[in-house]
Amino acid sequence: MGYSLMDPNTNESVFTFFSEFNQTWPGQSGIEVTILIIILIMAIAGNTMVVMAVFRNKKMRRPTNYFIVNLAVADLLFAAWIPFIFITRITQHWVFGHAICKLVTYVQFVSGTSSILTMMMISIERHNYVCARPDKRITLNISVFLILVIWIFSLAFPIPVAIAQTETSLAFSNITFTFCGLSWPESFHVNVYLGSMVCLFFVLPLIIISYNYVKIFRVMRSSSTRTKSVRADKRAEKQERLTKMFVAIVCIFVLMWLPFFIVSFLAVYLKQITSTQFTVTIILASANTSQNPVIYGFFNTKFQREFRSMCNCCLKHYDSSTTYKIDRDDGTLNGTFTSSK
Repeated sequence: MGYSLMDPNTNESVFTFFSEFNQTWPGQSGIEVTILIIILIMAIAGNTMVVMAVFRNKKMRRPTNYFIVNLAVADLLFAAWIPFIFITRITQHWVFGHAICKLVTYVQFVSGTSSILTMMMISIERHNYVCARPDKRITLNISVFLILVIWIFSLAFPIPVAIAQTETSLAFSNITFTFCGLSWPESFHVNVYLGSMVCLFFVLPLIIISYNYVKIFRVMRSSSTRTKSVRADKRAEKQERLTKMFVAIVCIFVLMWLPFFIVSFLAVYLKQITSTQFTVTIILASANTSQNPVIYGFFNTKFQREFRSMCNCCLKHYDSSTTYKIDRDDGTLNGTFTSSK
């Protein structure tokens, strides 16, 4: 594995984030880049389809789906910065300058914070829909307001990360290593800040999410034993399937983001984390951005129909813009492209 550089001025280990100056085997960066490119394509295509599915179908413009769109936007935001990561894995040195250095990790934290808060709001919305009176349900206007609040918190709290993130160069003999690293001000209480971030934007939301879904399942189980009509059974089955979908999203999010939080903490406290270890956690977190559309397609029939409709439109457009003719002389098939108009 690669190593963290040793600062010649302080003799302390320096964590180099995405830059790795001593990879153990040549194919390492190639595999990492290939995986990240696949994730990038899947994340952009899948989450764009999610956004389009909701806004092209008026019947899908509901509070729950607005939160799903917000989750897709957060995933797209994270995915947009993946190229900076895999290019750095190739070049080893940070080549994008000081401003991009400050933004890349900040955006990752913003995306993660927005995602977990959105999932928390989805659990609250589902809880109110299943367990509370109809007048307590979240409306479209309230959902838009809550999404705005989510982004205010998500953009505000990671600001210290952007301030601390800085482009750094260290000279060793005739070689200068340039990387995007963290440099916290001496007066800043890093432990308090990171501890607060984890409690407020990871632990607390997960507690609220767990409470809401446990209560939802209990209510649905108790109501299913009382209802005898076929229509009520179908409605209950639909709500249970929808709830299982959101639980799956939360579980996958935790599994894929938890290593990132753990390694980030170890990088701050121990300063012995290698760039390879950090990149693996970033790849996992990045992979999460491409998973949600797959889950929607598996659990939600409305998203299935919209995804299928969009794919069919693309295929029809391709077919209408391509015609084929058979050469009578040799029987070969020749393709010609014509306007679809």
